[in-house]
Amino acid sequence: MTSRLHQGDAERGERTPKSGNSSAVTHISEARRAAALPLEQQLAETQELLDRGLPSTAEARLRQLISHAKREPSVLARARHLHSTALQALGRNRDSLEAVETYEPADSGEGLDPETFSQVRVQLALSYNYTGDAPKAIAILQAELRAATEQSGSDARLGNIYNAKARVYRHISEYGIARDHSNRALEHYRRAGEWRGMAEGYFGLGMADAHEGHWEKTLENFEQAVQLIGDRPAPFMLGKIYSNMAAAYWWLQRPHEGIRALEKAIAYNERTEHKDNAANAFNNLGINLILIGEWDRAQAAFKRSLELVLEMDEHHGQAAIVYDSLGELRMLRGDLIEAREYLEKAVASGVTSGKKWYLSQTMRTQTRCYILLGLLDEALDVGARVLELAESIGDHRGISDACILLAEARLRRGETEESAQMLARVAEEADKTNDLAITGESQRVQGLLALAREDATLALHHFGRCLSISEMLGDRYRTARAHHLLGRAYAAAAQPERAQEHLGLAVHTFGELGAKFDLRLAEEAVEELESRAPEEQQAEPPAPAQLLTLRLAEAVASRELLLRELAAVIHQETRAARILVAEQGEDGHTKVVVAHGYDVAESARAAAALDRTTSDEERELYAASQDARLFALRPSSAPKATLLVAPLALSQLPGGAPFEPLLKVVELGMDVCALRARARTGGGTQAHDSTAGASLMPGFIHSSPAMTRLVEEVHKIRSSDVTVLTTGESGTGKELVARAIHALSSRRGKVFIPFNCTAVPKELSEGYLFGYRRGAFTGAVADSAGVIRSAAGGTLFLDEVGDLPLDVQPKLLRFLQEGEIQPLGEQRPQKVDVRILAATNTDLEAMVADGRFREDLYYRLNVIRLRVPPLRERRSEIPTIVSYYINHYSDKFGRRDIQITPQTLDLLMVCDWPGNVRQLTNEIQRIIARAEDGTVITPDHLSPELRRIGTPASAPNNLMTHATGLAATAATQAISQGLTLADAMAELERRMIAEALRKHNGNISRAARELGLTRRGLYLKLGRHDLSATG
Repeated sequence: MTSRLHQGDAERGERTPKSGNSSAVTHISEARRAAALPLEQQLAETQELLDRGLPSTAEARLRQLISHAKREPSVLARARHLHSTALQALGRNRDSLEAVETYEPADSGEGLDPETFSQVRVQLALSYNYTGDAPKAIAILQAELRAATEQSGSDARLGNIYNAKARVYRHISEYGIARDHSNRALEHYRRAGEWRGMAEGYFGLGMADAHEGHWEKTLENFEQAVQLIGDRPAPFMLGKIYSNMAAAYWWLQRPHEGIRALEKAIAYNERTEHKDNAANAFNNLGINLILIGEWDRAQAAFKRSLELVLEMDEHHGQAAIVYDSLGELRMLRGDLIEAREYLEKAVASGVTSGKKWYLSQTMRTQTRCYILLGLLDEALDVGARVLELAESIGDHRGISDACILLAEARLRRGETEESAQMLARVAEEADKTNDLAITGESQRVQGLLALAREDATLALHHFGRCLSISEMLGDRYRTARAHHLLGRAYAAAAQPERAQEHLGLAVHTFGELGAKFDLRLAEEAVEELESRAPEEQQAEPPAPAQLLTLRLAEAVASRELLLRELAAVIHQETRAARILVAEQGEDGHTKVVVAHGYDVAESARAAAALDRTTSDEERELYAASQDARLFALRPSSAPKATLLVAPLALSQLPGGAPFEPLLKVVELGMDVCALRARARTGGGTQAHDSTAGASLMPGFIHSSPAMTRLVEEVHKIRSSDVTVLTTGESGTGKELVARAIHALSSRRGKVFIPFNCTAVPKELSEGYLFGYRRGAFTGAVADSAGVIRSAAGGTLFLDEVGDLPLDVQPKLLRFLQEGEIQPLGEQRPQKVDVRILAATNTDLEAMVADGRFREDLYYRLNVIRLRVPPLRERRSEIPTIVSYYINHYSDKFGRRDIQITPQTLDLLMVCDWPGNVRQLTNEIQRIIARAEDGTVITPDHLSPELRRIGTPASAPNNLMTHATGLAATAATQAISQGLTLADAMAELERRMIAEALRKHNGNISRAARELGLTRRGLYLKLGRHDLSATG
């Protein structure tokens, strides 16, 4: 059985799945009573109905309330807000949007106070989010945040906006950004004393922690949410919190606590109308009960889950998972025919639901059933189809599981090489799944393959690892199965005593569980072992040292697994009667990680005794009293641990080899686990100093607070695939930011292609972007892939996206929405997997308002927005940037010992840098290119434009026009500095271009018009003067 806890939507309550009722039946007397209440009281009661998880009842009440509140705009708006919320809770997302759509125009708040208008607009954003338009939701919330800030809105208002932003970003799996918004929401909710908002905020933090695998922190945040709710009637929220707590306990391998959490979730969910939440909780309860071996209770939980699902709709998507669970349990019990029937229903329901994840899960369980039935052709057929399905939806865990099943089916047909190939694929996927259950299954099949190849020693290695993982997961069935396989491997190695030990454990557990099929196989293995003649038995050989080292090195998935494997290896190789591994717990006291040969009470006493020792001498005395030897595990960057082995005579490997080489491997593994844990929590990132930028890209300097915040944002989206819009003035380094995002992403091994939307004539933009076939237009003499297809699998950076022609924008929008393009001359669209990063130095909002940029495309690009501050806002970085590029260009041009005077650096510090970092780097490059070894850079080395900063200007002539004054000033400075006429004219031209670019915020078209130049002419002059208008 693989890890099958069904979380459904990780935030089921937040994504508001359908409840059992799509409409409510309201008694006439109840309706009349509600209608007689004051409107404000009716609003309060419907909010309470939603808290109690009764959206159908609330929806019916709100329809009446809306009809009675036509003349009271404020009450009407709040009623529509709650009505939209109720419809969302019923899964009627389109109706939810329609309920508040009237408030979409910015001027639709007539008669409403700012707080009420903001409240309904926030709900409008959430409705867009749950109808699949997260970009528009983000744009609305950004506008609301600006308005609330400008109007000094209340803390409750700001908390609602930040909480909604957190929900939207979680919906698109941007958990790092969502965490920030949840924290901001909490700041405001605390000041407002909003218990509901604070509970939602901590729930959001818990979900972000869960996504990053910080399960203890997840539980801490969920517990705080529960405390904030207290005894208030909020069963809906409590139900979703406890359901998600159970998922955290699952990943922490604490099934008993997960069961208690699910029982609470069920108690709350059954008081609401959300039958699917209750059904999901019952199904997960059954899965946990299977794990700990309480199969009768699991059967009852699955039955109740199925009843609830069928009450909603026999074709409900969850039916597939419940039938799958029932089929899995029947398989474990050995009722393979009944299991097959359940699984056929599961697959049929999965197909009907259209949910590919459900279908993938059910088909994998069906493949497992076919293998047990010996229907290997069917197993290979379904297994191949489910592998293709898992690949199509990017389910790496499903891919690994399918490969393991195909490997086992091939092995049972005697196709060992094909089986080995499938297992090699599992190894390739290992880093993407990081799932111990999958690792355990892979080790089991690798052990079977080793047995088939008559390599009992290697089989013991794999089955031993499988056993350690199963014990760590607390899975009684898997543990028993691993003992059974170890028994078979020891029998094959002619080690009857060890074989008898493991087979006896397997028979005992299978019997207790009622696993008839496996019990029969284990009993047959015992009978075969007992029938062997004594002369067949041989002395037990030690495992090769390299195999033991490999086993420990492969166990670095977690610290606990590594220590368990250490104990298992020593027990396997030495037959020591007692082995204990202990470490210091969070409370400062010694706790047992794993113990062989101890019962619970004995291991607790041993831990307490170790806890009381305060010196090495006392520890040695304790070890001597136990006829044991203590080994200290002292990794360099991880908490220490202690290994106890008894009796003393068996505290070494066979042949007298010491434990120390193995313990060194374990210490290194403990360091690896600690470093991985710190990397997950951010503790392993570099300090934010001037050199930290090297972790992003060479030359990416960030020592100022503004740039440090930018780098933090880049790190938050490193695991994302979402579109990013970077804004900033010309020359600030927007492309460098895009390259940094790509370098940190999962696509870093693929291509990065920059495309400047201003560098191509407008009439050719479509062909350059989307490609074309030969003959599609005059001059198309060959096929062209276009930059989008050229970037397949990687990242495409669209610089100056604001200059993209209007007629091309709809096609880019379709690509962002659907992931497909239609090259010129092609009859059918083509799917292309490319991440889009965009940048602009123009005001896209103003362009949208002027009709020069599509609003819907703006929303799609603006999902995540980064701003690169101009150099004048981060002057503290100038010395570091100068130092970096002096070294960089010295290496490039072969110069040595180049220095810069403090006076020169001062002049660079006070310059406004209209060309930003690019202007500064061009200045340094020019100086280094002309310098000789040992040059000391003085103000005289600077370009004329920068030298004038240190030269007093002549008094202006008031009779001159601005242009004439500019020329006169330039002429005066030219004479005083001894420049030639050509230099003076070049300086004047350079200053006029720089001034025009600054005035028009880097817009080439506008600057060219003011200067009386064509765009091409301006570009040529930019190159001549080392200026740039692009980031």
